[in-house]
Amino acid sequence: MATSFSSSSSRSYASSSSFSVPPAYTPNSNLASSVGSNWTPNSAVSALTDELSSPPGQLRPLDLGPPGYQATIVLFEGLPEEKTVYLGPWEVVGSEHRRVVWRGSYQLELLEHFCMAARAYTLPSPHPADTFPHTLHSRHRQFSDPCLLEQYVTFREVHRVRYTAEDGVAILDQPMEVKYEFTTIESAIHFQGDLRRKDLIDCFDIDVVWSDTQGRTDTFGNVRGIGTVQRLKLWSDRQNSAHSISVFANRSDRKFREYPVDFFEGEVRGRDDRRRILRLNVRGRRGSTTDSRRNPLAAFRRHSDHNHSSSSVPRGGPLDIRYLGIQFSRPEDYRRFLDTWIVAHSSDSEFRGIAYPQDAFELPSPEIPPDTPYELPPPPSRFHQTMTLPTVLEPEDDDPTP
Repeated sequence: MATSFSSSSSRSYASSSSFSVPPAYTPNSNLASSVGSNWTPNSAVSALTDELSSPPGQLRPLDLGPPGYQATIVLFEGLPEEKTVYLGPWEVVGSEHRRVVWRGSYQLELLEHFCMAARAYTLPSPHPADTFPHTLHSRHRQFSDPCLLEQYVTFREVHRVRYTAEDGVAILDQPMEVKYEFTTIESAIHFQGDLRRKDLIDCFDIDVVWSDTQGRTDTFGNVRGIGTVQRLKLWSDRQNSAHSISVFANRSDRKFREYPVDFFEGEVRGRDDRRRILRLNVRGRRGSTTDSRRNPLAAFRRHSDHNHSSSSVPRGGPLDIRYLGIQFSRPEDYRRFLDTWIVAHSSDSEFRGIAYPQDAFELPSPEIPPDTPYELPPPPSRFHQTMTLPTVLEPEDDDPTP
């Protein structure tokens, strides 16, 4: 069970846009003289806002939300019953049927988000890594800081949501498109990490990602690949610290692809710094066995990871492709990925061959009453010996001193 206070690391984006102050508006004197003296800018739209306007002399209340809320979600979107719920702390509970439990900030309402596709033909996965939160490419908001889009977390499939009021009455219990808007980037990063049980290390905007089986362009020369205009993410598993990269394949099967970093070679080939292109070669796909000879446990690591891998990795394992090509959208993302890749790959190579069990869990510690005495045993040491000294009687003094 993970809570919102888990630790994760992230890198901040550099702001890629600058804002300029618009020039002052100067009204046209001829146009001003052609209208009456009682004309106001609001009179042109007064007929459209009579029903929504407040009584004269009063302002409509501005709902800024309760203090301390961390995210919002809109229920009954587009309907007259549309409602914005301010969410407080979250908690990811359950193992096989996992769900996110939110506490409301205004009243003690409860919102439960079930992390499985709400379709009859979709089987729930017991692996937390199969749940992928989705965030947009910075091109969707060109004049904003790219990292701000991490605050808008959505999901590519429909999930079941149950919203219960303080008195226990269920107000909503149906499948819907879940869209969260977080108040801070840190809380959004922590939430994504808790959901997948993987720490979100960094995000990179890419123009296109492709492989040898799904080329960069189609037969007509159009850019296609595996996915285009997506956000590639680097994760670190909380159990074994193994790194992986994920991206949404919107140009192929419209599912998330996730590749372990250790399946690729550490050296980045096919670099084109001007076009921000690089290529990650898969281990052992060029007819070379030097890597397995150097470390015999590497083959066991790949075999163990393939048997315990989630459905996010392609079915045939990493051997389905020879390389993965990536073209980044911004030069800063390209340079940052190169630096982060070296650190992540060297970290995974140090622990190659150590396969941590995927379904491991930790038993809770037994509770000890406060009034129970507890003594620590002496530390084992070869110098810790019990020596018995002979008892020596003091001599009696027959001639006492007066």
